[in-house]
Amino acid sequence: MRIRNIIFIGLLLLYGCKVSDREVFLPSYVHVAKPIFKTPSDNSQGFPSAAINDVWVFENEIVRGLHFIGANVPIQKLGKTKIRFTAAVKSDGNLEQRVIYPMFNSFSKEVDLVQLETDTVEATFSYLSNTVFPFIEDFDGNGSRFEYNPALKQAGDTIIKDKGEGAFTPGNFAGRIELKSADPKGILEVYSQVYTSWPRFTPFYFEMDYKGNIPVTVGLYATSSSGETKQFPMFITNPISNWNKLYLNFEPEINKRGSGMQYRLFLRFSKGSVANPEAWIDNLKIVYLD
Repeated sequence: MRIRNIIFIGLLLLYGCKVSDREVFLPSYVHVAKPIFKTPSDNSQGFPSAAINDVWVFENEIVRGLHFIGANVPIQKLGKTKIRFTAAVKSDGNLEQRVIYPMFNSFSKEVDLVQLETDTVEATFSYLSNTVFPFIEDFDGNGSRFEYNPALKQAGDTIIKDKGEGAFTPGNFAGRIELKSADPKGILEVYSQVYTSWPRFTPFYFEMDYKGNIPVTVGLYATSSSGETKQFPMFITNPISNWNKLYLNFEPEINKRGSGMQYRLFLRFSKGSVANPEAWIDNLKIVYLD
C-alpha cells in the first residue's frame, strides 16, 4: 500500500511539472493606429499624399512582421519596450508585395507594456532629410511641368487643371485628361524636361495619384552620350474609379543603363474602346536619396 501511495504521489508531481512547462505567456498588444504623413508647408516636397496601409513592426529592433493599419500586434514582452514602425507601400503597383519605402523615416516610441493590455501607437512619417525632388507636379502652380509630344498631339486631346469634386482634394487643382479628338486611336503623350544628372545605385522612385476609365502608361525616355534616344514604358495602370497611389521603382532601369544618360519622364494616355475616355492625375513626384 505504501509503495502504491508513493507511486501515485510521484505521478501527481510529474504531471504537475508537465502542466507548469506548458504554461503560456500572455502577451501585451500594440494597436497600429492610422499614421500621419507630413511635408513642409512651403510645398518644397509637394502635397502630403501617401498610401500607407501597412507597417513593419519592430520590438527592440526584433522584427515582428508586417501588419495592416488597425491591427493589434501581440508582443511577448512586459515593461518599457521600444516599438518601431516603418511604412510599407505597394511596390510597382503590386498588391501582394509590401516593401519598406526607403524615402520615409521610421517612427519609434517607448511603451510600457502590460500583460493583456493594449497600447496605441500613432506613427508620424515624413521624407528623409536627404530626399531629393527633381520633379513635382501638383497642378496648383502657374503653368505646367509637362509639355505635349507634338508628334502625337491632336486637337481635343489635352490636360485641364480641375479643382472640382473629382479632384484629389476638392478645392485644389488636379490634372484631368480629356481625349476628344476625332481619331478613335488617338494618343496623348506628355513629358517632363530633360534631366542630365540623375544618380545611379540609390533608391529612386516615381509617385503618382491617379484614377480614370483608361490606362496610363508611365515610363522614361533615355538618351545616351552618343545621342541615341530610346523610350521604355515601365508601368501601365489599370482603369480605376477611385483615387489610387502608384510607387514605381526607377532604380533598376537607371542602374542598368549606365552613366552619362539623360532622362525624360513621360505619361501616355490612349482611348482604346472607351466611349468617353477620361483620366485624372495628381501629386506626381520623382524622388531619390542623395
